[in-house]
Amino acid sequence: MIKNNPYKFTVLALYINYVLQGMAAIILSQNMMSLVSQMNTTIPQFSLVISAIGLGRILSLYSAGRLSDKYGRKLVVVIGMICYFFFFGGILVSQNVYLAIFFALFAGVSNAMLDTGTYPALLEAMPELFDSMSVLNRAFISVGQFILPIIVSFSIANELHHGISFLFCLVILVINMIAIKFLPFPQINSERIENKKEVTKIEIPQFRKYVAGTCLILFGFTSVATFNIFVTWIPHVAQNIVGMEATTSVKLVSLYSLFSFISVLTTSVIVKKWIKPIYLVLGYTLLSCISLLVLAIYPSVETTYLAVFGIGFFATGGIWQLGLTTLLDLFSTNKGRVTSYYSFLTSVALMVMPYITGQLALENIMFFNSMVTLTGIILALITLISIEKPIKK
Repeated sequence: MIKNNPYKFTVLALYINYVLQGMAAIILSQNMMSLVSQMNTTIPQFSLVISAIGLGRILSLYSAGRLSDKYGRKLVVVIGMICYFFFFGGILVSQNVYLAIFFALFAGVSNAMLDTGTYPALLEAMPELFDSMSVLNRAFISVGQFILPIIVSFSIANELHHGISFLFCLVILVINMIAIKFLPFPQINSERIENKKEVTKIEIPQFRKYVAGTCLILFGFTSVATFNIFVTWIPHVAQNIVGMEATTSVKLVSLYSLFSFISVLTTSVIVKKWIKPIYLVLGYTLLSCISLLVLAIYPSVETTYLAVFGIGFFATGGIWQLGLTTLLDLFSTNKGRVTSYYSFLTSVALMVMPYITGQLALENIMFFNSMVTLTGIILALITLISIEKPIKK
């Protein structure tokens, strides 16, 4: 089926963009101290650069979706890749934090463009395999987040310029951009999308439905905040609080990404065969919170690795997608609008959390993160009760 599909190489190129997206999400935090020195700024000020990515996504989400539907997926994907070119190249030459914030906005715009172009393109290219293929998006992001810390660690160990990681991303980006220019994209075909098997609608009273829906949209904020805070700060917590070497601390994100990759594959099987998504959302969030609390209270090499496993496997391996799946089961008639609400809160988390945590003492960041995750547990529990509580006849 895939072998004879005319869009198989297009799909591969789209997934390579997700590898780059994974790298872009962590490249600032991985090179934080070097970039702080390059821009002659402070860590709290530099946190604004990371926050600008979320702001760029918020500002462009609406227009990105409209462009994708009106002018086609290929144009939007190419615009997203051009924006990443400005991001990687611009950060590399920025000599002050204000210029860096400007270029970081391009990463947020790129993120929105690639998402609104890639998801529909995958659905239109291989509609019969979209359910499984959409899960792979998270897997390819994890691949990018596995590779980049290895490059950064190699640069540190060999005293190379930190720009090596940015140049690596630029080379992959340019090669893939050239490939996409010549690859075919499927025509926009809403009929094929509408003919896909619909998810099973959850039937509960209207009030409980809106309570559950509101909690799930807020969960979109807390779930992303949990792993975004962790992946941003764990190298610095490991190095400055636990006492790990710099080359080892940056590699923790590679290990985290490996656990995330394994979780994506495992979780997709578990949900498909045994457990409803909402139960997994609650269980995974609870285990994530425990991992963070243990690290916050007893920082050590052992608890650091425990937290890397806990957040990598339980917080990142598809839990955001499980929350969205449950939300779309509840509101099956307005999927686009509901998804935009969920994505908007995600973007808010990406914008505000780097700035908030950048103002905290380093030893308090993981405790703060555990409180954010505890909020996610409460939201998931309310959702579960709203959905699963028996309906009185």
